[in-house]
Amino acid sequence: MDLDQIRNFLKLSEELHFWRTAEMVNITQSALSRQIQTLEQELGLQLFERNKRNVKLTAAGMFLKAKWTVLLDDLNYVHLFARKISQGETGKLRIAHPDSISSSLLPDLLLKISEKYPELTVEMLQLLSENIQMSLLDYKIDLAFTRQVSELPGISSRKVKSEPVALFVPEHHSFTNYDDVSAESLARQRFILPVAERKSSYYYLVWEIFNSYNVTPQAFYESDFGSSILGLVSKGLGIAILPVSFAQNGMPHIRVIELPFSTDLYISWRSDDNGPSLTNVLGIIKDL
Repeated sequence: MDLDQIRNFLKLSEELHFWRTAEMVNITQSALSRQIQTLEQELGLQLFERNKRNVKLTAAGMFLKAKWTVLLDDLNYVHLFARKISQGETGKLRIAHPDSISSSLLPDLLLKISEKYPELTVEMLQLLSENIQMSLLDYKIDLAFTRQVSELPGISSRKVKSEPVALFVPEHHSFTNYDDVSAESLARQRFILPVAERKSSYYYLVWEIFNSYNVTPQAFYESDFGSSILGLVSKGLGIAILPVSFAQNGMPHIRVIELPFSTDLYISWRSDDNGPSLTNVLGIIKDL
């Protein structure tokens, strides 16, 4: 038996009229009769009692109608779900991202994904920068926003944007604007710096800024997590250099002073990953 036979049996079980059913399923009446006879022969039972005037289901036919209706509904759902997976409309996508875009680009991206692919589940992770590329290659994540372009074989990267960096200082700090920033004033500050031993791309950017002022900063705290850094700044425990997008974090008691330096944001993924959901999200990111 095949699905067409079962579908036509179910339609006939509703209509109980061979000619009308044949017209509805777009086959001849004789073809429908042969289908039902073949089905009865394969099952070894009678599905319909029929004479010149009436067609009605046998007890076995009524049982199969009830069971096959449920099974066919389940099968239709499975086929629909498979089509959605093949079109990237459902499933799960795991995205690693830096803390700096948590209140800026990331909510906009997730809103667009939700609007266009409401059944796609997105899992968001924050990883240390040195773990991101291997996590991609090990299939632990599917997509990663990073502050550096990947140079590993098997990983593709694309620049998303550049953004300024800024000094984040407590609201009552003596720095009120960029004119207050000088080599002498920076040398007197307590800094919260990126973790030295990890040597991330952002660590090098921060030191490039200090070198341009010919300043060796006093590092009282080290952290690679922007939200933690902002918390320390708001309590007056130091100042920090961060991407200006952290200004959208909404942390109170902080002043932001933009600097004439910028940092790049990249998106990275496995080069051989042609998954439809990944392709769809990469398209959304490009439009953003």
